[in-house]
Amino acid sequence: MSAVILDNSLVHYEVFGRGQPVIFLHSWLGSWRYWVPLMEAIADRYRTYAIDFWGFGDSDRSRKNYSIPDYVDQVIGFMRELGIARANLVGHGLGGMVAIRAATERPENFLKVVAACTPVIGESLTALVKPGTLARLFGRGSSADVWIKLLRQVEVGGEAMDEVIEDTASTSTAVVEKVLDSVIEADLRSDLRRLQVPALGIYAEKDTIVSIDQIRQFEDNATNHQAILIPKGTHFPFLDQTNTIARLLLEFFASQGTTPVQIKEQWKRRTSQLEYL
Repeated sequence: MSAVILDNSLVHYEVFGRGQPVIFLHSWLGSWRYWVPLMEAIADRYRTYAIDFWGFGDSDRSRKNYSIPDYVDQVIGFMRELGIARANLVGHGLGGMVAIRAATERPENFLKVVAACTPVIGESLTALVKPGTLARLFGRGSSADVWIKLLRQVEVGGEAMDEVIEDTASTSTAVVEKVLDSVIEADLRSDLRRLQVPALGIYAEKDTIVSIDQIRQFEDNATNHQAILIPKGTHFPFLDQTNTIARLLLEFFASQGTTPVQIKEQWKRRTSQLEYL
């Protein structure tokens, strides 16, 4: 376990591999652990970092504020503390929103940005904050344990997935409420229009959390950037289609200018995730 202190608060992170830095940012539930298969898949070419946002995983849970601006500051502070001058950013959901906002505000610090299953317009997630929905997300008072059921539907098993689910179940409802309030208020359309760093939006055909309508918002507002749809992908495409997503990242990071990336048939080869876990 590795950690740094930022703003008097502990930030937990893990790091694999060597090469150009890639920083992975998790979503509004979960932790760094669900990035393990993807980190392992590209670690022979990149130095991969995954951090726990404050309030999640093994990072400090005693702070008062949990919002997108707080997490942007956390990412910038983390890079400064570790001496990372420039990095690629990969974010999922909330993490994707933080990645886009950070790269818009500090383009000199980032090479490329990947946002997976990320709402461009936060209001599209209002269903998540309806009365009782958070209880279902945490499995309290209902058998409809939405988030954990989504994780269990991914064909990945073993101790690592158990740890992801444990992290999810242990997250404070109060923290998630504050995070979702910030997410709902966010509108990334202007950020995408101003974003100078090359960006790739990844969306999934069978995502039941972030509507695929958000891919149009990404494409309409992301000048000279690209969005791609993962056929049959779930809200966790980097878990259920790790090989495809890893190849997309490698091609995108290596691409020059605005050359678009495409899913190739040979990338769809079924890869057992157990070898990574």
